[in-house]
Amino acid sequence: MQVSNVSDRIALFDAIERRFFRIALWCLPESVRKTYTTCLTCLVSRTNVRAIQQGDKRMSNVTALSAVHGPQLSAQVARNLLALVSREHLRPGDAVPSELQIGKELGISRGSVREAYRSLAALGILEIGSGRRPRLKAIDAQVLIQFFDYALNTAQVTLAHVLETRRALEIQAAQLAARYATEAQRLTLRQLAAQMRSAGADHARRVASDMAIHAVIAEASGNPLNCLLLGALQSPLEESSRMHLHDSRSAMEITRVVDAHDAVVERICAADPMGAASAMSYHFDLALVHVERQDQAVAAGATPTHSSAQMRGIGT
Repeated sequence: MQVSNVSDRIALFDAIERRFFRIALWCLPESVRKTYTTCLTCLVSRTNVRAIQQGDKRMSNVTALSAVHGPQLSAQVARNLLALVSREHLRPGDAVPSELQIGKELGISRGSVREAYRSLAALGILEIGSGRRPRLKAIDAQVLIQFFDYALNTAQVTLAHVLETRRALEIQAAQLAARYATEAQRLTLRQLAAQMRSAGADHARRVASDMAIHAVIAEASGNPLNCLLLGALQSPLEESSRMHLHDSRSAMEITRVVDAHDAVVERICAADPMGAASAMSYHFDLALVHVERQDQAVAAGATPTHSSAQMRGIGT
Protein backbone atom coordinates (compact mmCIF):
# COMPACT_ATOMS: atom_id res chain seq x y z
CA MET A 1 0.00 0.00 0.00
CA GLN A 2 1.40 3.41 -1.00
CA VAL A 3 0.77 6.27 1.37
CA SER A 4 1.83 9.68 0.08
CA ASN A 5 -0.17 12.11 2.20
CA VAL A 6 1.55 13.30 5.38
CA SER A 7 -1.53 13.01 7.55
CA ASP A 8 -2.27 9.53 6.13
CA ARG A 9 1.24 8.41 7.03
CA ILE A 10 0.76 9.61 10.58
CA ALA A 11 -2.60 7.90 10.81
CA LEU A 12 -1.01 4.69 9.52
CA PHE A 13 1.79 4.95 12.05
CA ASP A 14 -0.73 5.54 14.83
CA ALA A 15 -2.78 2.52 13.77
CA ILE A 16 0.28 0.28 13.67
CA GLU A 17 1.53 1.55 17.01
CA ARG A 18 -1.77 1.11 18.79
CA ARG A 19 -3.04 -2.16 17.30
CA PHE A 20 0.13 -4.07 16.63
CA PHE A 21 2.73 -2.79 19.04
CA ARG A 22 0.59 -3.06 22.18
CA ILE A 23 -0.87 -6.45 21.33
CA ALA A 24 1.78 -8.46 19.56
CA LEU A 25 5.20 -6.84 19.66
CA TRP A 26 6.44 -8.38 22.90
CA CYS A 27 5.21 -11.81 21.83
CA LEU A 28 7.58 -11.79 18.85
CA PRO A 29 11.20 -12.92 18.75
CA GLU A 30 13.78 -10.25 19.48
CA SER A 31 14.99 -10.14 15.86
CA VAL A 32 11.46 -9.43 14.63
CA ARG A 33 10.99 -6.71 17.23
CA LYS A 34 14.17 -5.00 16.02
CA THR A 35 13.05 -5.23 12.40
CA TYR A 36 9.67 -3.75 13.27
CA THR A 37 11.24 -0.87 15.16
CA THR A 38 13.54 -0.12 12.23
CA CYS A 39 10.60 -0.08 9.82
CA LEU A 40 8.69 2.34 11.99
CA THR A 41 11.71 4.63 12.23
CA CYS A 42 12.06 4.69 8.44
CA LEU A 43 8.36 5.39 7.96
CA VAL A 44 8.34 8.33 10.33
CA SER A 45 11.66 9.66 9.05
CA ARG A 46 10.28 9.79 5.51
CA THR A 47 7.21 11.54 6.86
CA ASN A 48 9.44 14.18 8.44
CA VAL A 49 11.39 14.78 5.23
CA ARG A 50 8.20 15.28 3.24
CA ALA A 51 6.76 17.51 5.99
CA ILE A 52 9.80 19.75 5.97
CA GLN A 53 9.74 19.94 2.17
CA GLN A 54 6.09 21.00 2.37
CA GLY A 55 6.92 23.68 4.94
CA ASP A 56 5.14 21.99 7.86
CA LYS A 57 7.82 22.59 10.50
CA ARG A 58 5.64 21.38 13.35
CA MET A 59 5.76 17.83 11.93
CA SER A 60 9.56 17.73 12.01
CA ASN A 61 9.54 16.62 15.66
CA VAL A 62 7.48 13.43 15.25
CA THR A 63 10.45 11.09 15.22
CA ALA A 64 11.84 12.49 18.45
CA LEU A 65 8.46 12.45 20.17
CA SER A 66 7.62 8.91 19.11
CA ALA A 67 10.65 7.64 21.00
CA VAL A 68 9.99 9.63 24.18
CA HIS A 69 7.64 8.68 27.00
CA GLY A 70 6.36 9.95 30.35
CA PRO A 71 7.52 13.28 31.80
CA GLN A 72 10.15 13.66 29.06
CA LEU A 73 7.42 13.53 26.42
CA SER A 74 5.43 16.22 28.20
CA ALA A 75 8.53 18.42 28.45
CA GLN A 76 9.26 17.93 24.74
CA VAL A 77 5.69 18.87 23.82
CA ALA A 78 6.06 22.04 25.90
CA ARG A 79 9.29 22.92 24.09
CA ASN A 80 7.62 22.33 20.73
CA LEU A 81 4.76 24.62 21.67
CA LEU A 82 7.14 27.38 22.75
CA ALA A 83 8.99 26.99 19.45
CA LEU A 84 5.66 27.34 17.64
CA VAL A 85 4.92 30.53 19.60
CA SER A 86 8.25 31.95 18.46
CA ARG A 87 7.79 30.95 14.81
CA GLU A 88 4.26 32.25 14.56
CA HIS A 89 5.09 35.47 16.49
CA LEU A 90 2.20 34.88 18.87
CA ARG A 91 1.46 37.45 21.57
CA PRO A 92 -0.29 37.43 24.97
CA GLY A 93 -3.97 36.73 24.49
CA ASP A 94 -3.46 34.73 21.29
CA ALA A 95 -4.91 31.22 21.20
CA VAL A 96 -2.62 28.21 20.77
CA PRO A 97 -3.55 24.92 19.08
CA SER A 98 -5.91 22.69 21.03
CA GLU A 99 -4.79 19.51 22.80
CA LEU A 100 -6.50 17.46 20.12
CA GLN A 101 -4.81 19.33 17.27
CA ILE A 102 -1.32 19.13 18.77
CA GLY A 103 -1.77 15.46 19.63
CA LYS A 104 -2.87 14.65 16.09
CA GLU A 105 -0.07 16.62 14.47
CA LEU A 106 2.64 15.09 16.66
CA GLY A 107 1.17 11.59 16.74
CA ILE A 108 0.89 11.42 20.53
CA SER A 109 -1.91 11.05 23.04
CA ARG A 110 -4.10 13.94 24.07
CA GLY A 111 -3.20 13.20 27.70
CA SER A 112 0.47 13.93 27.04
CA VAL A 113 -0.44 17.26 25.48
CA ARG A 114 -2.76 18.06 28.39
CA GLU A 115 0.06 17.40 30.88
CA ALA A 116 2.38 19.69 28.91
CA TYR A 117 -0.25 22.43 28.80
CA ARG A 118 -0.81 22.16 32.55
CA SER A 119 2.90 22.53 33.21
CA LEU A 120 2.98 25.67 31.05
CA ALA A 121 -0.06 27.00 32.90
CA ALA A 122 1.72 26.42 36.22
CA LEU A 123 4.63 28.47 34.88
CA GLY A 124 2.29 31.33 34.03
CA ILE A 125 2.72 30.92 30.26
CA LEU A 126 -0.71 29.56 29.33
CA GLU A 127 -4.20 30.40 30.51
CA ILE A 128 -6.39 27.30 30.43
CA GLY A 129 -10.17 27.58 30.68
CA SER A 130 -12.94 25.05 30.37
CA GLY A 131 -14.52 24.92 26.92
CA ARG A 132 -12.08 27.19 25.11
CA ARG A 133 -8.65 26.98 23.56
CA PRO A 134 -5.63 27.77 25.75
CA ARG A 135 -4.25 31.29 25.38
CA LEU A 136 -0.89 32.88 26.05
CA LYS A 137 -0.70 34.90 29.27
CA ALA A 138 1.03 38.18 29.88
CA ILE A 139 4.03 37.83 32.15
CA ASP A 140 3.54 38.46 35.85
CA ALA A 141 5.58 37.98 39.00
CA GLN A 142 3.47 35.27 40.66
CA VAL A 143 5.67 32.30 39.74
CA LEU A 144 8.81 34.17 40.82
CA ILE A 145 7.12 35.22 44.07
CA GLN A 146 6.49 31.56 44.89
CA PHE A 147 10.06 30.67 43.95
CA PHE A 148 11.63 33.33 46.17
CA ASP A 149 9.24 32.54 49.02
CA TYR A 150 10.25 28.89 48.82
CA ALA A 151 13.95 29.75 48.74
CA LEU A 152 13.63 32.02 51.77
CA ASN A 153 11.31 29.83 53.82
CA THR A 154 13.53 26.78 53.32
CA ALA A 155 16.64 28.75 54.32
CA GLN A 156 18.33 28.27 50.95
CA VAL A 157 18.82 32.02 50.84
CA THR A 158 18.75 34.64 53.56
CA LEU A 159 16.96 37.96 53.72
CA ALA A 160 20.35 39.63 53.31
CA HIS A 161 20.83 37.76 50.01
CA VAL A 162 17.45 38.98 48.81
CA LEU A 163 18.16 42.58 49.80
CA GLU A 164 21.57 42.50 48.10
CA THR A 165 19.88 41.40 44.87
CA ARG A 166 17.15 44.00 45.27
CA ARG A 167 19.76 46.66 45.94
CA ALA A 168 21.38 46.19 42.52
CA LEU A 169 18.04 46.19 40.71
CA GLU A 170 16.63 49.14 42.65
CA ILE A 171 19.69 51.30 42.01
CA GLN A 172 19.35 50.74 38.28
CA ALA A 173 15.59 51.34 38.42
CA ALA A 174 16.12 54.63 40.27
CA GLN A 175 18.60 55.81 37.62
CA LEU A 176 16.20 54.97 34.81
CA ALA A 177 13.24 56.48 36.62
CA ALA A 178 15.14 59.76 37.00
CA ARG A 179 15.49 59.80 33.21
CA TYR A 180 12.11 58.52 32.10
CA ALA A 181 9.51 59.15 34.82
CA THR A 182 6.45 61.06 33.65
CA GLU A 183 5.12 64.09 35.48
CA ALA A 184 2.23 61.97 36.76
CA GLN A 185 4.66 59.39 38.15
CA ARG A 186 6.76 62.08 39.82
CA LEU A 187 3.64 63.53 41.42
CA THR A 188 2.63 60.07 42.67
CA LEU A 189 6.08 59.53 44.19
CA ARG A 190 5.88 62.84 46.06
CA GLN A 191 2.45 61.94 47.41
CA LEU A 192 3.58 58.49 48.55
CA ALA A 193 6.67 59.92 50.24
CA ALA A 194 4.45 62.36 52.15
CA GLN A 195 2.14 59.49 53.17
CA MET A 196 5.09 57.46 54.40
CA ARG A 197 6.32 60.32 56.57
CA SER A 198 2.86 61.04 57.99
CA ALA A 199 2.38 57.36 58.94
CA GLY A 200 4.44 57.88 62.08
CA ALA A 201 4.24 54.79 64.31
CA ASP A 202 1.64 53.14 62.05
CA HIS A 203 3.85 50.35 60.76
CA ALA A 204 1.34 48.85 58.31
CA ARG A 205 0.62 52.23 56.72
CA ARG A 206 4.30 53.09 56.46
CA VAL A 207 5.08 49.71 54.85
CA ALA A 208 2.26 50.15 52.32
CA SER A 209 3.67 53.53 51.28
CA ASP A 210 7.20 52.08 51.16
CA MET A 211 6.17 49.26 48.82
CA ALA A 212 4.13 51.59 46.63
CA ILE A 213 7.10 53.93 46.19
CA HIS A 214 9.30 51.08 44.98
CA ALA A 215 6.57 49.80 42.64
CA VAL A 216 6.17 53.23 41.01
CA ILE A 217 9.95 53.56 40.62
CA ALA A 218 10.11 50.17 38.88
CA GLU A 219 7.28 51.19 36.56
CA ALA A 220 8.84 54.59 35.88
CA SER A 221 12.11 52.92 34.85
CA GLY A 222 10.39 51.87 31.63
CA ASN A 223 11.87 48.37 31.80
CA PRO A 224 9.21 45.65 32.23
CA LEU A 225 11.81 43.27 33.65
CA ASN A 226 12.39 45.66 36.53
CA CYS A 227 8.68 45.49 37.30
CA LEU A 228 8.71 41.70 37.05
CA LEU A 229 11.80 41.01 39.14
CA LEU A 230 11.23 43.70 41.74
CA GLY A 231 7.58 42.70 41.92
CA ALA A 232 8.74 39.19 42.80
CA LEU A 233 11.22 40.41 45.39
CA GLN A 234 8.81 42.95 46.85
CA SER A 235 5.24 41.84 46.25
CA PRO A 236 2.62 44.59 46.69
CA LEU A 237 0.24 42.25 48.50
CA GLU A 238 -1.12 43.99 51.58
CA GLU A 239 -1.79 40.67 53.29
CA SER A 240 1.95 40.02 53.35
CA SER A 241 2.61 43.18 55.33
CA ARG A 242 0.01 42.18 57.91
CA MET A 243 2.04 39.04 58.63
CA HIS A 244 4.76 41.15 60.25
CA LEU A 245 3.38 44.17 62.09
CA HIS A 246 6.29 44.58 64.50
CA ASP A 247 9.30 46.62 63.49
CA SER A 248 12.33 46.21 65.73
CA ARG A 249 13.97 49.43 64.56
CA SER A 250 14.14 52.42 66.84
CA ALA A 251 12.27 55.66 66.15
CA MET A 252 15.55 57.22 65.02
CA GLU A 253 16.23 54.37 62.58
CA ILE A 254 12.70 54.62 61.17
CA THR A 255 13.21 58.35 60.63
CA ARG A 256 16.41 57.58 58.72
CA VAL A 257 14.54 55.13 56.50
CA VAL A 258 11.82 57.69 55.78
CA ASP A 259 14.47 60.34 55.06
CA ALA A 260 16.19 57.90 52.69
CA HIS A 261 12.97 57.40 50.72
CA ASP A 262 12.48 61.17 50.58
CA ALA A 263 15.98 61.56 49.15
CA VAL A 264 15.37 58.94 46.46
CA VAL A 265 12.09 60.56 45.43
CA GLU A 266 13.64 64.04 45.43
CA ARG A 267 16.50 63.00 43.10
CA ILE A 268 14.13 61.17 40.73
CA CYS A 269 11.83 64.18 40.56
CA ALA A 270 14.86 66.39 39.92
CA ALA A 271 15.80 64.17 36.93
CA ASP A 272 19.17 63.40 38.56
CA PRO A 273 20.09 59.78 37.66
CA MET A 274 23.39 59.67 39.56
CA GLY A 275 21.86 61.32 42.60
CA ALA A 276 18.92 58.90 42.53
CA ALA A 277 21.29 55.93 42.32
CA SER A 278 23.36 57.24 45.23
CA ALA A 279 20.27 57.86 47.36
CA MET A 280 18.90 54.38 46.63
CA SER A 281 22.27 52.82 47.46
CA TYR A 282 22.30 54.56 50.84
CA HIS A 283 18.71 53.46 51.50
CA PHE A 284 19.62 49.80 50.99
CA ASP A 285 22.81 50.16 53.01
CA LEU A 286 20.58 51.07 55.96
CA ALA A 287 18.30 48.10 55.31
CA LEU A 288 21.21 45.66 55.07
CA VAL A 289 22.73 46.92 58.32
CA HIS A 290 19.40 46.32 60.06
CA VAL A 291 18.98 42.82 58.62
CA GLU A 292 22.57 41.78 59.33
CA ARG A 293 22.15 42.92 62.93
CA GLN A 294 19.03 40.78 63.22
CA ASP A 295 20.82 37.79 61.69
CA GLN A 296 23.63 38.14 64.21
CA ALA A 297 21.08 38.24 67.03
CA VAL A 298 19.44 35.08 65.70
CA ALA A 299 22.83 33.36 65.51
CA ALA A 300 23.32 34.27 69.16
CA GLY A 301 20.04 32.58 70.09
CA ALA A 302 17.44 35.35 69.78
CA THR A 303 14.05 34.84 68.10
CA PRO A 304 14.13 35.96 64.46
CA THR A 305 12.01 39.00 63.67
CA HIS A 306 12.00 38.76 59.90
CA SER A 307 10.20 36.36 57.59
CA SER A 308 9.33 35.98 53.95
CA ALA A 309 6.93 38.90 54.40
CA GLN A 310 9.93 41.19 54.91
CA MET A 311 11.21 40.15 51.53
CA ARG A 312 8.21 41.95 50.09
CA GLY A 313 9.22 45.34 51.42
CA ILE A 314 8.99 45.23 55.21
CA GLY A 315 12.74 44.97 55.64
CA THR A 316 13.44 48.20 53.76
